[in-house]
Amino acid sequence: MPGIRKRCFMQMFGYESVGVDEQHGRFVHEMARFHKTWNVQGKVSASTLSDDGFVANWTAETRGTNWRVATDYYYFRWDDIVAADRSVSDWRRFPGGIAALLEFAVNGTGFKYFVYSWRYGSFFAYPLFAIGVMCALSIWLASSVLSFSGLPYPSLLLPVAAFAIFLVLWRLLRTRGFIRYALDDWCFARDFVRGKRPELEQRLERFARELVRLARESDADEIVFDGTSLGAPLTVLIVDRALALDPQLGSLGKPIHLVSSGSSLLKLALHPAAGWLRQAVGRVASASTVYWVEFQAEEDFLNVYNVDPLVALGMPPTGKPIVQLMSVRLMVEEATFRRLLLNFFRMHRQARSGNERRYFYDYYMLCCGPIALAERVEHPGRAVAAFSAEGALIGAASEAQSTTRAKEPSP
Repeated sequence: MPGIRKRCFMQMFGYESVGVDEQHGRFVHEMARFHKTWNVQGKVSASTLSDDGFVANWTAETRGTNWRVATDYYYFRWDDIVAADRSVSDWRRFPGGIAALLEFAVNGTGFKYFVYSWRYGSFFAYPLFAIGVMCALSIWLASSVLSFSGLPYPSLLLPVAAFAIFLVLWRLLRTRGFIRYALDDWCFARDFVRGKRPELEQRLERFARELVRLARESDADEIVFDGTSLGAPLTVLIVDRALALDPQLGSLGKPIHLVSSGSSLLKLALHPAAGWLRQAVGRVASASTVYWVEFQAEEDFLNVYNVDPLVALGMPPTGKPIVQLMSVRLMVEEATFRRLLLNFFRMHRQARSGNERRYFYDYYMLCCGPIALAERVEHPGRAVAAFSAEGALIGAASEAQSTTRAKEPSP
């Protein structure tokens, strides 16, 4: 693969109701951090929307002293679907979310989370644990108050008092403790694996057509499709559908580079009803024109660390995805890392934020840097050493962008 001068970068974010303006603002803000860390410069254009509003696009120009990269960035949107979920009343959310969590627990999926990653198992158990603690605390407080109140028939008043206290605790903690978000998230996961989200199915078909169009029309040196969190399994489905639309996709010298980070693939694919998803994973993992790497962070409770997803799913290994381990601690300053320890969701989001330290995994290097993805994966140390303190490409790396072709691992 030649050193990259132009990249087509497509992005699927996870289960979050963040619209175009805010995502674009985040991109600009975090890219400024990237500029400082690597001592480079650049600019980001305003965003535009497709006619149907489902694909946002902006461009980024990034340059060091002896290199320059242009990036066409495409944000594949499903934030409106998440926003619709977030708008339902708690009277629907609470029983629906609890039922979904119990389904994952009863059918053994929750147990498998603990088998492969105690961290992810803890993430799964957290909302049930938090609600259980609130229930116990509500009963204890109600019982304590009634026992000293002198009111008649305290045992009859206990359920009413406990329920009233629980409502107060719920109001105080549902957002701060991310409990309401977790209930929506698991309810969505249950419905999606059971084929009960037709609006998202239609959106995935739309994105598959867009992927085919971009792969055919783009003049970029590299085509990258990145999925973070719940966006990771969705990107796999989109690539699978795109291959069905165009079996020659990626065969004309430009393979599809699929990146998963903070992936929630196993969250969905381990469910007994997700056989259709496992089949799609197998097809993508076997596709010769797809280069697939999954970045897994040790400190991120919202991803499964150091596990080959195909092995976990009981499928024959194909060498894909390439599992690349990383550490959030090495991406940011120590003071920042200590703050992230108190915010699991912000820790999770570091996979698509700007680094404060130079490290082989840097989201903005993936989409705006001059080194090809395969080179970065095969030689992570070299991907950092290739840049001088002034942000210039040095030695062979500089020559690679201008004159030579670096070897890309076979998919």
